[in-house]
Amino acid sequence: MNLFGASDLAPFEQLSALLLSLRAEICLFLVAVAVHLLLFRLPRGSVPRKASVSTKKAKVASADDGDQGSARDLASQPEASGTSLIHLVDSMHRSKQDNSAILLEIEASLQRHLGQEERMRAVNDLLSVLSRRQDFDFADKVVRLLPAVGLQPDSQTYEILLNMQFMSRNYQSVARIVGRMKAEGVPFTTRSSVILLKVALKQDKFAEAKIHFRELSAVISKRVGEATSSPSAAPKNIILQMVECACLDRQLENLLPELTGMPLTEEVIQLMLSECLRCKDQALAQKVEKLARDQKFPLSDAMYALLVRNLANEPRLVEEIYAEVLERGSMMSPELVLAFLSFCSLTGLASFADKLFENCHPTQPAVLSHFIRFYAENHQYEKACDLYEKHSRSLGTDLKLERSVMNASMSCGRTELAKRLLDSGPSDVSKHIAMMRNCAASKNLQGVFAVFQALQDTGGDISSVVYNTVLDACVECHDMRAAEEWMEKTKLAGHLDVVTYNTMIKAHLHSGNFEKARALMEEMAAAGLQPNRVTFNELVNALVGKGGAGGQKKIWGIIDEMQAVGMRPNQVTCSILLKALDVRSAPEDVEKTMGLIRSMEEPMDEVLLSSVVEACVRIGKPEFLSMKLKELHANDKVKICGSHTFGSLIKAYGFAKDVAGVWSCWGEMRSRHIRPTSITLGCMVEAVVHNGDTEGGYELIHQMQEDENCRSALNSVIYCSVLKGFAREKNLERVFAVYKEMQERQLDFSTVTYNTIIDACARCGRVDYLPAILEDMQKNRIRPNVITFSTMLKGHCQTGDIQKGFAILEQMKKEAGLKPDEIMYNSILDGCAKQRRLNDAVRVLDEMKAANVRPSNYTVSILVKLLGNDRHLARAFDLVEDVKTQYGIKPNIQVYTCLVQACINNHRLDRALALHDTVAADVSCNVDEKFYAVLVRGCLQLKKPLLAVDVVRAAYMLPCSRLALSVQRRSKPVGMEMRVLQDLLLRLQGGSQLEREAQQDLVAKLERLGVDVRVRNAEQ
Repeated sequence: MNLFGASDLAPFEQLSALLLSLRAEICLFLVAVAVHLLLFRLPRGSVPRKASVSTKKAKVASADDGDQGSARDLASQPEASGTSLIHLVDSMHRSKQDNSAILLEIEASLQRHLGQEERMRAVNDLLSVLSRRQDFDFADKVVRLLPAVGLQPDSQTYEILLNMQFMSRNYQSVARIVGRMKAEGVPFTTRSSVILLKVALKQDKFAEAKIHFRELSAVISKRVGEATSSPSAAPKNIILQMVECACLDRQLENLLPELTGMPLTEEVIQLMLSECLRCKDQALAQKVEKLARDQKFPLSDAMYALLVRNLANEPRLVEEIYAEVLERGSMMSPELVLAFLSFCSLTGLASFADKLFENCHPTQPAVLSHFIRFYAENHQYEKACDLYEKHSRSLGTDLKLERSVMNASMSCGRTELAKRLLDSGPSDVSKHIAMMRNCAASKNLQGVFAVFQALQDTGGDISSVVYNTVLDACVECHDMRAAEEWMEKTKLAGHLDVVTYNTMIKAHLHSGNFEKARALMEEMAAAGLQPNRVTFNELVNALVGKGGAGGQKKIWGIIDEMQAVGMRPNQVTCSILLKALDVRSAPEDVEKTMGLIRSMEEPMDEVLLSSVVEACVRIGKPEFLSMKLKELHANDKVKICGSHTFGSLIKAYGFAKDVAGVWSCWGEMRSRHIRPTSITLGCMVEAVVHNGDTEGGYELIHQMQEDENCRSALNSVIYCSVLKGFAREKNLERVFAVYKEMQERQLDFSTVTYNTIIDACARCGRVDYLPAILEDMQKNRIRPNVITFSTMLKGHCQTGDIQKGFAILEQMKKEAGLKPDEIMYNSILDGCAKQRRLNDAVRVLDEMKAANVRPSNYTVSILVKLLGNDRHLARAFDLVEDVKTQYGIKPNIQVYTCLVQACINNHRLDRALALHDTVAADVSCNVDEKFYAVLVRGCLQLKKPLLAVDVVRAAYMLPCSRLALSVQRRSKPVGMEMRVLQDLLLRLQGGSQLEREAQQDLVAKLERLGVDVRVRNAEQ
């Protein structure tokens, strides 16, 4: 029976048809629901939190909000770990959350977990990451959060905190952390003790460092043999720093027991032996030798040489060393041979020298020269002459050696050899120039003319240099009439040049005849010769010295004239102008001078910067030094956002030696998550290294290597900063460790890299490494430049092989086609000075002038030392005045110090004291402790202790009757080197009644100034 009618079935049929037509869509919907439940269903029994729902919505909304959601998810995990906290902090940093919000999330995360050790481990892991990132500010906030979650810092926490403060060189904070650890009874980890040892060493606190070193001795002994390049785990370097600190405090003997049984490096032993030699402590040298031999340390030639020099007063011990060296069977190095020969010279043991010569068969020119001079000085004239004739071809030109041989040949009647030496260079222009200068120095002007005539008769090449040498002699002999006549003769010979006119201009300016000097400039222009900077600078310098308001107008007239001919003022011009500025200078003169400095073609160097600083102090504007810092960082409202700006600030603070400012800028940049560029990182490493913390710079490089965000910023230039630091410290072992690391990381090498390594070898006297380094340069297709040759030359000169130095000079000019610069000439001059080869030095100076290479104060100081040692005091003073007048180079305090030492060497204490008054009256000359120390030592050497008391009074700006006080305005007096002051006080204490009274009076006055003058007895 049909219960429904047709009309009742119609709706169901329609619905059925509709569902049938939508079956595909319905199936897809059901599949989607199933997949959703399969992939995103919640764990059974869990209830979705509002935070999770909001997080999912936020993920759909934006990526940043997604980071916030991830942070909350991490914070809600049931167990905390270091990784989760780190991800939490990173996620919230990416979402631009501030530190307070991040700390609240960290606190919430830590409060949700029960395990005390797990929570503390998580916090330490987070702090470790923050330390590597150098986010010190946020790390400190995390530590302050610990009590709120029921946690206390443990040993690992304090280790991380100590390391952070050490990295930022905040030693006061290190001390505070140590105090907290001791108060809370928290034990020190091994790494914490290492950090405290490093802090003590950085502060030169030997007693404190010794305590930590003793505690760590077992650990250091264990690690010292391990191969590692990490600066934080470098016990070898810690031992070296301990020894350096002990040497600085004269506590080496107290340190030796701590080194017993501890493997030592050759560098450490050489450093200790060098300190013994410096202190002339033979007994201590024997203890160092015993320490090395007890450890069965193989002694190198360099160590044997130091031992021989230390034990020179004990012939028996030296002969034992000699027998030991012969027994090993290897050839002696030149350094060791010269040490033995020095012992022979000291003791006069010619028989020992004979044995030495027979056994070593020397071929090096430097060694042969020493043997020949030894025999000549010890009256073995025949032997000296025979040795010279046998090796004369390999010896080359050595004027000092030739003088010795000539004296020997005349003494033993070998007139033929003497004649050959006299006739060896009849047309040698440099020899004749040297002879002319010698005659001029002794005011023998007729002798100068005679030498010139002799050179002319031989047909030698007489150039303008020779004519100018004679003109210099006329000026030096103060014969202006002869000078004017010679200038006419030079004009007829066609050898007039700019140097000729400058010499005459200088002479007229020196005699105060400014009008004649100006007339010569006009004549110079009429002759078609363009005045150079030396000409203008001489005029400006003369007017500055004259002073007066009218002089200022003339000075700026000369500057305008100089610029009119297209010649911009150089560093010398600006330095001369800065000398004229003082508190009375008109504002427009100050502004003009500073404007010239800004418009200079040459970059500002340290010398000019120093002149600017001194001028700013004199005119009452010390802020000029920090002008760039004020532009970038003076206003606290200025927001620095660029890495490059931070790099500029770091570089400026580093140059100003403000280490705290350097680390403050770096810490601020890192805490704000500004990624450093290569330039910024390079500025930071250079600033740290430049301020004497090379290990700190190297540690920073390794920290950046571990940071994947900063690793790409490292390059070879940054590594070179560390290389240069270790080279300056003469730490050759670390230099090659850095070099090896650079090779392993396949960094690009440059000439600078190899020059730095060559410089390190030269400083350490290891010129035997140079061939291998040059071979590496050739493999990398890097050509040596002037600096390369100059550094090699310096190394050979320092080891006493001056002939090799001259050979390198010629090789560079002929083979490489390069021209020597001032630094290279200074190196060869320094080599001549060490071997007291005055004629060679004069020849080099003439070559400098001929090559138009401008000398510097360093050049002058070398020559002054040499002239002083050879008893040519008058020539030393004339040289300083000549350079000052000819080149406008005013002597600095180093030159004055060398002049004082020359006076003392020549027993002219009166002239040294007069020179002190000259320096004291010069407001622009920065007197230092060394200047006064040299004067005090000279007074003691010449048995004038009471005069030394007056020198100390002057150093501390105390009234004294025999010396003038400095006119410089200082916040505190220059003072005196403490070692020298102690020597003087001890000398006075053991002297006469008058001297003891002077000592007591001096001590009382110095103590009122706050100077520690406790007299240490001889045992101390």
